[in-house]
Amino acid sequence: MKKNLRKITAMLSALLLTVSLASCSGSGSGSGTVSDGSGSGSQTGSQTQTKEKLKLVLTVTRINDMSFFQSAYDGSQRIKSELSDYYDVEVVEMGNDSTAWESAIYDVCESGADIVVGVSFRTVENFKKIPPEYPNIKFILMDEAVDFSTLDLPNLLCVTFKSNESGFLAGAVAGCYTSMDKANPEKLVGFVGGSEAVTVTNFLVGYAEGVHYVDPDVNVLTAYVGDYVDTAKAKDLANAQIAEGVDIIFQVAGGAGNGVIEAASESEGTLAIGVDSDQYQVMAGTSLQDCISTSSLKRVDNALFKIAEQYAKNPDSVPFGSVVTFGLEDDAVGIVYNDNLTACIGEENVAKVKELEEKIRSGEIVVSESAVLTADQIADIVAGK
Repeated sequence: MKKNLRKITAMLSALLLTVSLASCSGSGSGSGTVSDGSGSGSQTGSQTQTKEKLKLVLTVTRINDMSFFQSAYDGSQRIKSELSDYYDVEVVEMGNDSTAWESAIYDVCESGADIVVGVSFRTVENFKKIPPEYPNIKFILMDEAVDFSTLDLPNLLCVTFKSNESGFLAGAVAGCYTSMDKANPEKLVGFVGGSEAVTVTNFLVGYAEGVHYVDPDVNVLTAYVGDYVDTAKAKDLANAQIAEGVDIIFQVAGGAGNGVIEAASESEGTLAIGVDSDQYQVMAGTSLQDCISTSSLKRVDNALFKIAEQYAKNPDSVPFGSVVTFGLEDDAVGIVYNDNLTACIGEENVAKVKELEEKIRSGEIVVSESAVLTADQIADIVAGK
């Protein structure tokens, strides 16, 4: 009954509203580069003028994971601060129980939201199901894509990231560190992921290629937590790798990855590489900070802000009904260069990593993407074959 009422409400809304939010139909993918939005106005433009503000709601599992969701939250707060003439911003923490997310997103839609933002591949089924029931609401799904050739979702925008590029740079850092003259003679680096989802393995593929580009003799050990919240298990996996001789570990496990950082901080000479946010800054004032050599950034905050800014200026220029991808050229991925990185790998190696970044930007280095690879091909890349 509740679902039928929602559908009836959505249908009535579609009939009664004379002006809707822009719907830029289409399919396929596009660059994440944002235009200046100076195009001519349209029906949507008139709505932006007549309606005081748009209500943008960010839905996340939790804000303070010190990683991925934190970055999304930071982007929402930047929108709230810098685009306050256009948006009222709310953030809904849905919790770790994914069975409750559908109901939470329905509640957001019923609350008068104009734009609903979802974060993470774990909510993709909700963003396939719910948008057709609310054609006058725009939906943005960060870090996941749907197949628009088989789905009619003109009010959904999917945003993906070239995390393989930032993963490559993280791998270059790891390769440089493990190849330096240190007490540990093993050329072993580690990787701990939350799961084997494409969003995780894309980091891994880039990481392994970056490691082997710097030093083909380095071996990469991998392990998976099975979720993104179990810090104790992540710490155990990291400690197991350290026991085998690993001296630097890249964690791509969301909040669970804090366990990897903790393990590294307790092992002399072992470093961690953070993910999504600048975890060196996030961990400021804690005993965990110094072991974080760098972080592989997925700037959800920058991507979300750019889309919101573009939509505020010219709604029709945002290609809903398609996938946009953000990379190094959009300042949406990369790694952190700071004094701690220099202290960890030295000025010469930092310069080497920056050179590799420029080669990726220029197209001289093309990093593999896990989405187009088989499991065996990914395993070969990790093995350096």
